[in-house]
Amino acid sequence: MAPIAVRSDDVMKPDEHPKFTFVTAVRGAIEDTSFAKLALGKFRGEGETRKAVATLVAIKGKSQLKLVTSFPRKDETKTFAIDEGVEFIAKLIGKQFMSATLFTSERDVRLDYSRKGVPHLAIGKPTLQSAAPQAHDREKAYLVAPDRPYLKALDVSDREGQIKPTMQGKYRQICRFIEIAADLIPECSFDAEAPLTVVDIGSGKGYLTFAFYDYVTTSLGRKCRMTGIELRSDLVSLCNGIAEDLGFDDLTFVAEEAPSASSSSVDIVIALHACDTATDDAMAFGVSAGARLILSAPCCQHEIAPQVHDTQKGLKGLIKYPLLKQRQADLVTDAARALLLEASGYKVKLIEFVSTEHTSKNILIAAVKSTTVDRSAARQQFRELQEMIGFSEQRLASQLKAAE
Repeated sequence: MAPIAVRSDDVMKPDEHPKFTFVTAVRGAIEDTSFAKLALGKFRGEGETRKAVATLVAIKGKSQLKLVTSFPRKDETKTFAIDEGVEFIAKLIGKQFMSATLFTSERDVRLDYSRKGVPHLAIGKPTLQSAAPQAHDREKAYLVAPDRPYLKALDVSDREGQIKPTMQGKYRQICRFIEIAADLIPECSFDAEAPLTVVDIGSGKGYLTFAFYDYVTTSLGRKCRMTGIELRSDLVSLCNGIAEDLGFDDLTFVAEEAPSASSSSVDIVIALHACDTATDDAMAFGVSAGARLILSAPCCQHEIAPQVHDTQKGLKGLIKYPLLKQRQADLVTDAARALLLEASGYKVKLIEFVSTEHTSKNILIAAVKSTTVDRSAARQQFRELQEMIGFSEQRLASQLKAAE
């Protein structure tokens, strides 16, 4: 890009300032339909590193500005009326983001701030074509097709393969789970020739069990030997009947508790919304079975809350309120589990599983077996967490210690 000659800030009129020129160019590109997108980079604000991209979308036939902010583990999307959106982005430039690039069909315009905060404007040839506003109301493309046979069998979709209105939330949950699994499976270095052995603890009606088995055998084209473990015998009978009808020969369901599940080794352990310490039981099972991937969405964490007390480390003002104390205990419980998995040789990610508008229990703990994890550091961090919060008993810690 060729630089545009500009004068220093102290002698420049407001309408000649590089940022003013850049924002004016954004407004002009939107008005003359040459706008393709706007990218924000070089984040220097507080919190997690992020980047952002603004595009035009059509909502109910009216153009609006969509801003997608990408964090390390999630994306955040906001939509604005055009003027409001441009003003919002203008406030970010030079404050949180030190670089902004406008892509149009006629030219690229880039605004960069130096380390000393001096703005520089440059113009270049177009690298993108302008885009008409995308239809924001269109149906999202999911990894799981709505007409899959198991979705019909489980009454998620109707005979025509359309998701039932009352099952939209469950369908989104299924799709999100498969998206996460699809990202993590390549990290696990599974033997390409051997069948994957998978145990789903607390499989319930089998929504995610069937989805995972179908994804592995159909989309990945791999053999999969999968077992769904569920205490309720009526659900076990239902799911075994559906598996048989669909020809899912290597998918079986059994009525038993997680600790009694017998297997010399397992590749993947799944436990979604297992209540309270059942999550710890599932994780302990996965570690002892040598699972290369553990996927768990905890629920109803009650073990640590009664143990939390004032340790003279500034907690008194937080734990005096029962609601905040329980929420703090929930976070501590999941942090403890993540650290214990790291101490057992797993690389751990905490991922937003479903939107908080559907459930507050929306954290998925994903653990991939790794030889590069600093296990001793994780053990030390767990002990320091115990000391700060004041809890002494944690079920996963007890089980892993007993297995040593």
